[in-house]
Amino acid sequence: MLGAKRPFVIGASFRTFLVAAHKEHSIAGLLLLIIKMMHMHADDTRASLLRAPLLEQAEGSNDAAPDTTYITLPDETPDGNNAAELQTPLPVSTSQNTTHWLLTTALMMADMFGLGALSLPADFARLGWAPALSCMACFTLTNVYSGFIYQRLTLKVPRAVVFDEIGFAAYGPLGRVLVFGTVYLTILFEPVIFQLMCMEALQQTFYMYKLSWQMACLIIIAVMMPFAQLHNIEKVAWVAILGTVGMLAAMVVICGKLLAIYLSQQTPAHTQMAAHQGFEVALVGLMDIAFAYGGQQNWMRWITTTKQRNRFAAAASITTGFMSVVYLLTAVTGYAALGTDINKDRPISSVIGQDLWTLVMNAGILVHCIIAYQVIINVWCSTLLHMALPSSAKLRMEVDANARRSVWLLVTVLCIGMSAFLAYSLPFFSPMMAVIASLGDVMSMFGLPCLFAIKL
Repeated sequence: MLGAKRPFVIGASFRTFLVAAHKEHSIAGLLLLIIKMMHMHADDTRASLLRAPLLEQAEGSNDAAPDTTYITLPDETPDGNNAAELQTPLPVSTSQNTTHWLLTTALMMADMFGLGALSLPADFARLGWAPALSCMACFTLTNVYSGFIYQRLTLKVPRAVVFDEIGFAAYGPLGRVLVFGTVYLTILFEPVIFQLMCMEALQQTFYMYKLSWQMACLIIIAVMMPFAQLHNIEKVAWVAILGTVGMLAAMVVICGKLLAIYLSQQTPAHTQMAAHQGFEVALVGLMDIAFAYGGQQNWMRWITTTKQRNRFAAAASITTGFMSVVYLLTAVTGYAALGTDINKDRPISSVIGQDLWTLVMNAGILVHCIIAYQVIINVWCSTLLHMALPSSAKLRMEVDANARRSVWLLVTVLCIGMSAFLAYSLPFFSPMMAVIASLGDVMSMFGLPCLFAIKL
């Protein structure tokens, strides 16, 4: 069932994760790989990060184009012989690297507004009216506040491009370890989750063809490979609007069908002000709502590609407000219509009956999944390239379009290939990823930004 793998196992016990890790020794290898990447990552000093902004507008140049931005690269050699050469301003068109803050809002909506909404009526049944509404209000306010925290951090550390650089500026190596162990672990495996979602959405949309798991996997690979080559962030932002429209269309159909069910009832469905189903059930509901508001682990990508960083908090607030309104309508309508008898193990899209409108709903969800997968691939590849490539290689990619396309192609093949392999071959991967993803969502929303902001 669509969305059943991730949203409904987020509250799973950590014991499940530990048992899975014990059975699969490759997890230890994964942790070793993360540690090696941490050592390979350039250890810039705090003073370097807190110095001048990475992107500086050139002043006093009469022949520069008005949309030209200049990059000042850090010293790469200890003796400073190449310092003058590497710090020479390099013109780069802002249209290739940055977007207007409203397009950043579109990217955030495509990334954050998604399948988590399909579990909300069941979460209201797990928690009851008062706790569920309180949780939604809490996460709404927290999301808005997180936008201001991220904006403040990136203005305090203007040269930071990825989140571990902010962690290093705040707490040195310890801050970097915290980011790698939570936020980056989530980013590393996030494409696998979207590979699974796309495969399930494809099977449910074209259920009449009874696509096998292998066929669905191959079709998604074939669709995503050309999509993933669109690495220009402004073009990705325009495409992301289609994903949001697709998901919004699906939610309109769902709310319409739920409203029809509610109006046709002679006796209202049984609901509770506060449910009493035990701590574990309540924890599942809480973590599902947290997942619906998640996505902050990708915010550094969006804020560092925004022309006006001081408007990022506004973008986060608009995104959160839009999501909260749709989430509230879906959750309230679903719980009022189906009550405590709702099937809590299936997304709301699977329990409202099949008709022509269901096909529209499934098509909208499929479009959203594909576009969101493309957005996540962009975050994954750009983060990996920034951490792995030396400054000289980044400089060459900026001036050599062929080199940029070639490197991007190799990294996207790696990302999609890894995601397809893990999604297809590891049966316990989904529960394990639910734990990792929920940990990354919570830490990137509540924990690390506030921790770093206190220090900075």
